Amino acid sequence: MKGIHVGSIDNVATAIEPLQVGEEVLGVVIKEPIPKGHKFATERIAKGSPVIKYDSHIGVAEVDIEPGQWVHVHNIEGERGRGDLDSEVRDIDQDVERKTNIEKGKDSYKLTGYRRSDGSFGFRNHILVIPSVHCANKVVERIANGVMYSDVERRDDTKVVYVNHQHGCSELSYDADQTKDVIVGTAANPNVYGVLVVGLGCEVVQAHTVAEEIKARAPYKKVEFFTIQATGGTEKSIRRGTEIVKNMLAEALKEERSEGTLADVVLGTECGGSDSFSGLSANPALGVASDIVVSHGGAVILAETTELIGAEHILAKRGINGVVSEQIMSTIKGFEQEVIDSNADIRGANPSPGNIEGGLSSIEEKSLGCIYKAGNSPVVAVKDYAKPIVDKGLTFMNTPGNDIEQLSGMVAGGCNIAVFTTGRGTPTGSPIAPTIKVSSNTFTYNNMNDAIDLNAGTVVDGTQTIKEVGYEIVDAIVEVADGKLTKAEHNEQNDFSIWRLATTV
Repeated sequence: MKGIHVGSIDNVATAIEPLQVGEEVLGVVIKEPIPKGHKFATERIAKGSPVIKYDSHIGVAEVDIEPGQWVHVHNIEGERGRGDLDSEVRDIDQDVERKTNIEKGKDSYKLTGYRRSDGSFGFRNHILVIPSVHCANKVVERIANGVMYSDVERRDDTKVVYVNHQHGCSELSYDADQTKDVIVGTAANPNVYGVLVVGLGCEVVQAHTVAEEIKARAPYKKVEFFTIQATGGTEKSIRRGTEIVKNMLAEALKEERSEGTLADVVLGTECGGSDSFSGLSANPALGVASDIVVSHGGAVILAETTELIGAEHILAKRGINGVVSEQIMSTIKGFEQEVIDSNADIRGANPSPGNIEGGLSSIEEKSLGCIYKAGNSPVVAVKDYAKPIVDKGLTFMNTPGNDIEQLSGMVAGGCNIAVFTTGRGTPTGSPIAPTIKVSSNTFTYNNMNDAIDLNAGTVVDGTQTIKEVGYEIVDAIVEVADGKLTKAEHNEQNDFSIWRLATTV
């Protein structure tokens, strides 16, 4: 097989390998070289007519396109996120519904972790050192590294981690509130046994306020705080923090694992560094895994609102009721309106240059492949960025498409394990939630093997089915939950970034 034709009404197909002039693929004679992963027309597309993939619009033809011709950014214009052309979101009428089975997997899945007194379940038992403001970043880093690179006892699932960020001061109130919410949510995550909050002392987001809210959110958790100013400077703060963290770590090491099930999973789903194969292999396979988690009583988070623009007509039909469906539509279209208000074309920012090189031609095409990772379960809730995930089933969280800002938001919401699909390759991981990487193609899996855990490129290669890879992802979730380290954890890929809403003041 040299090409994939996804939807029944699609007028383009995707090249599985580089195609040469004169080859016949899917009944079409190729008229110009088609790069691997890129699209070619399977029928004539008149200028101004929609280009269709996944049974949906991915843009309009800028010129007449003949069967067998290459279809990409040189002859297709995106219709969405066009602040350079539009003043408001375009209303494009599409009636598409993806009907497939919801996979349930095995009868039962057993895993282990740390049952917290509030009922939540952690797959890691870390001590987190976190700054309330960026002025405390270096002190936080030196405390955490001073403990971790000493001779203290530790385990792979119980150690000291830290994050840095650039926020916490000179922020307008709603931005400061979001910064605080992310810090509090990250510390309250069940993968964290105890937390030390370090502030400077004069910042907007105060360390004592953060600590109080963490304790209110997770009363079982060990929480300490201090400020550098009140402690008497950098060296005294490092000594004080080191003593606190060593004591917390010693206590955490006394904790024992207990049994759990997939009902204890809060799975964060993410795709980053996407290519055209992401929507054909890795994302649908993750969708199978997502449905299995939901079927067994767990929770799944779909995020990246930017990368749902152009696919909202499909996702909204999956709302569990009319209220949720309307929230899906208003959230996605509201996000797009902000893009349009900037008077810029979204393409170039998202899809990125790497996405485009990988065959994605518009935000619509990227989005239509992106939503596959959420499987086919109903959407039970819509949440703002970093807000706690309290519902079993599939929740849509409003986040940007930026990988690290999105992952940080899901973790702050309670995500205790993540699966991250990638086409181009990325080393991204979380200091809190173990992050399993899944490649959409075999080249990237081999090329970045020290950063990627699983290969869904076997679907494109024809050696495995989407269902088989989906089951492998669930098995990997269980293994990692039980304590197996992901490659991001091996690499200490502790990424953290907070979605900023306004200008620094």
